[in-house]
Amino acid sequence: LITTLSDTADTIERWFKVQQMWTSLESVFTGGDIAKQMPMEAKKFSQIDKDWLKIMHKSAETMRVVDCCQNDLLRQMMPVLLSGLETCQKSLESYLEGKRQKFPRFYFTSDPVLLKILSQGSDPETIQDDFEKLFDAISRVTFHKIDRRKIMEIKSVAGQSQEVVSLQTPVMAQGNIEDWLHLLEQEMQKSVRRECRQAAMECGSVMSSMSIKNFSDKYIAQVALLGIQLIWTQDFQSALSAMSKEKDKSAMSTTNRKFLSLLNELILVCLSDDLTKLDRTKYETLVTIHVHQKDLFQEVMKKPKDMKVKDENDFEWLKQTRMYWRTESDHAVISIADVDFIYSYEYLGCKERLVITALTDRCYLTQSQALGMFFGGAPAGPAGTGKTETTKDMGRTLGIFVVVTNCSDQHRFKDMAKIFKGLCM
Repeated sequence: LITTLSDTADTIERWFKVQQMWTSLESVFTGGDIAKQMPMEAKKFSQIDKDWLKIMHKSAETMRVVDCCQNDLLRQMMPVLLSGLETCQKSLESYLEGKRQKFPRFYFTSDPVLLKILSQGSDPETIQDDFEKLFDAISRVTFHKIDRRKIMEIKSVAGQSQEVVSLQTPVMAQGNIEDWLHLLEQEMQKSVRRECRQAAMECGSVMSSMSIKNFSDKYIAQVALLGIQLIWTQDFQSALSAMSKEKDKSAMSTTNRKFLSLLNELILVCLSDDLTKLDRTKYETLVTIHVHQKDLFQEVMKKPKDMKVKDENDFEWLKQTRMYWRTESDHAVISIADVDFIYSYEYLGCKERLVITALTDRCYLTQSQALGMFFGGAPAGPAGTGKTETTKDMGRTLGIFVVVTNCSDQHRFKDMAKIFKGLCM
């Protein structure tokens, strides 16, 4: 009797394993695009599926558990089904690995999400909801009215309002999904870079022939923000240069007045009632960043009197997060101390930014030094003090796609390998 019960327990355990694997693979191999791309495995799975149904029908006829598990058909078929399903699983894993290598952002999605995206790849409109898992802020894309495979715009949606970016060159959503997603990523970066270029050219006329409101309304939130950071850097550096080289003592106070009037204009816009939800977020973010910029300028402004700041090569200025548009390389460059980063042009949508404190600045300085030497950074401190948020905010400053992974005890070395592969590609 003990031997019989032991055999029954082994059979049930194997049965559970087979059932689990069959459930996860059934939706993949019985329809959709993946089955078409893996015909050999789909054929093998179809045979396994028939055998599995035969076993289940047979089991349904036998009401007693022990008698059912003693069935010779069941005991012979289970190991065969298990090895067959394991082969299908391995083939599927190598197929997913191939897709991930072609579009590295797939490394940061789970297998079920990736399978869902790949199985619907032939119909681009069905994956509208999945763009948020692959890009920082693309909620939806707009297709051409006649040619439903041509992507014309990307957009970020918040409630009733939305922010739209027209693609420089429309992307054809045809062929393998990973190929056209890669094209979409490149076009997104080119389109954001085009906006940044135009804004950089117009920065000089802000507060003279163009108001800050007109400038901010003309561009998407992240470009408007980059614009006021470019203006601040340019004016700050020019004031320091004028003070040291031309001995112009009024340069700093003139620039300070300009920054104050810029801030007052932004605050006035925030106080108006006719802003959409996205516009309000946009202007509040501009105020948040510019308040910090104004404070920094006023802090440095006091220091020449104490002979602490002499010119634009002083560390008090160089340690700040400075934004430049380099016409020779046609790129936005972020400089922190002696490290220069090229802006990554990820579309970031219209999101709130952190209030920058002295500690945030110190984190930026330290982490940028680590990145400049190709090291990692590990902010330490109690829970809920803003370590992750500061890192995410630094990513937004550099225009990078930031992925947050919460580790748990379920995490295995293979999951870590997947993240590192995604970062290296």
